[in-house]
Amino acid sequence: MPKLIYALMCADLIIDKESSSTSFIRTIEHAVVPELPSVLPPVYFASLWDLEGNEEAPFTVSLNLTDPSGQTTLLGIQEVAPATTVLHKMNFQLPGLKVEAEGKHLVSVAIKNGDNWETMAELPIFVFKSEGTA
Repeated sequence: MPKLIYALMCADLIIDKESSSTSFIRTIEHAVVPELPSVLPPVYFASLWDLEGNEEAPFTVSLNLTDPSGQTTLLGIQEVAPATTVLHKMNFQLPGLKVEAEGKHLVSVAIKNGDNWETMAELPIFVFKSEGTA
């Protein structure tokens, strides 16, 4: 089964075409919104997978958003085709995430293992409502 090397969220990313190096711009761990419910600006979910020993096997990845009350929303599922490399970069551009409450929201990445999903990482986004200026 592929192993997750890293996962992070950022406002933007740049991939160098010659070296395949990735630059992550403004990592995201919190958001301040003027009111609730609200829609957060688009973000990137970036990840790197170690496929050693699994280079020729497809795998399926899902992203979910769990709000502070525990309600989970599926953000997307992607089937990854077999490759001949041992490393695989997977970057998703997530449109504005809908949030209804302040608190800790989790973006989780899971991999399908048979009929089950195995969570590989949970990335928090703390949502705070801005206080009005006097």
